[in-house]
Amino acid sequence: MAEPMARTSDFHCLTHAAALCLLFVGTTFLALNPDWIDRPLAKAVNTVANNQPFASRLAFSAVSPTIEGTIVVSLLWYCWFAHDGPEPRARLVSGVCAAVLAALVAHLLQGSLPTTPKPIFDSALGLHIPDVLGDAAVLRSAPFAGTPGFPSERAVLFAGLAIAILLVRLELGLLALAYTLAVELARVYLGLHYPTNAMGSLALAATMAWLAQTHPSLELGALVLRWERGAAPSFYLCSSLLSYLVIEFQDLRELARGLLQ
Repeated sequence: MAEPMARTSDFHCLTHAAALCLLFVGTTFLALNPDWIDRPLAKAVNTVANNQPFASRLAFSAVSPTIEGTIVVSLLWYCWFAHDGPEPRARLVSGVCAAVLAALVAHLLQGSLPTTPKPIFDSALGLHIPDVLGDAAVLRSAPFAGTPGFPSERAVLFAGLAIAILLVRLELGLLALAYTLAVELARVYLGLHYPTNAMGSLALAATMAWLAQTHPSLELGALVLRWERGAAPSFYLCSSLLSYLVIEFQDLRELARGLLQ
């Protein structure tokens, strides 16, 4: 007989997911009305950033997607090898699948929601682009300038992975989530995100993460575990490739975008 996969009831998971989904809907509503909160906060933060060059350099050093991906994925693998039981590993597998699915949902929403571009490219604000980001004219002529930023695929993906760790190992997950939030705050500081983007991306990732903890999702995770037990070489080969794709997510996305244009 198969082991029971969920200590937490499906009702509990669905309740959390519903509450977080409402939070995401609320932040989406705010993102669609940027003059209420986003633009006033962006102007205030931009003024501080322009007067604090050291803080801007510190924030810039923290927003590298490759470094963020390396740290979060490393913590994920540590959690995987620290727990060899079927239940925690099934939770991790389900959480990773939910994070990837959430990033896909974020991508689809970016193309359908009429949200504003990133603050430094928002013509209604006319913000000064921090010097650490490079030449303003070059940035404004780049293909990604003017593209919507809500919700952020990268933020949703890494927050989803951090929450997957959190639901298996609390202290390690808190470390991963705190680091992810720090990166998002740094991006808000540099004008690369509005505040609602960070909050909405986290809410979307958390919604999908809790849905992934229901019994049907955990059973899917158990199927993947049977692959790992029956064909470990191919499992870890594919997992290593997936880890690389996650770590280099930003560069690969820009490459794909350039090839499709």
